Amino acid sequence: MFKDARSHIYIMSSYFLPGMLLRKKMARAASKGVKIKLILAGVSDVKLAKHAERYIYRWIFRNNIEVYEYNQSVLHAKIATYDGKWSTIGSYNVNNISAFASIELNLDVNEENFARSMQTHIEEVIRQDCEQITEEDYRTRYNFLKRLFQHGCYQVVRVLFFLFTFYFKQRSFKTAHAPKE
Repeated sequence: MFKDARSHIYIMSSYFLPGMLLRKKMARAASKGVKIKLILAGVSDVKLAKHAERYIYRWIFRNNIEVYEYNQSVLHAKIATYDGKWSTIGSYNVNNISAFASIELNLDVNEENFARSMQTHIEEVIRQDCEQITEEDYRTRYNFLKRLFQHGCYQVVRVLFFLFTFYFKQRSFKTAHAPKE
């Protein structure tokens, strides 16, 4: 998606904590002029993850990516689409737990009518149910101490993700290499 997009990418994700590889791909796409809009949870059922997510907003702003927070209820959508050509919808969150430890399933649809319909729906959600968070909004809402707290939450989540994914990788390795009976 990030390599092929020429115009725009929309991502709606309830727990958005991309790893470094995905961040590099996003930054590269944005630097080529691809407009990226992230629709993220404004109200979260996992406060620690939301504070950690907000810590990376500054990185998002530095890379000219737009952030919209969905505030109508807890967001559990996992959708992405680009250029009115391709879409994906499913259970995959943009974080390492979904990438390496959870069993997730997404349906990728490479059909323009569906992708344009998905894009239209996401744009409607942005207009009706979201608040754009700008860099200025972020600086106004989150003083140094709040940003420091967000950084702490981010570090805790990184360690938890590492431990959780390490555990599941070890377990998968042991299962795959267990003697057959």
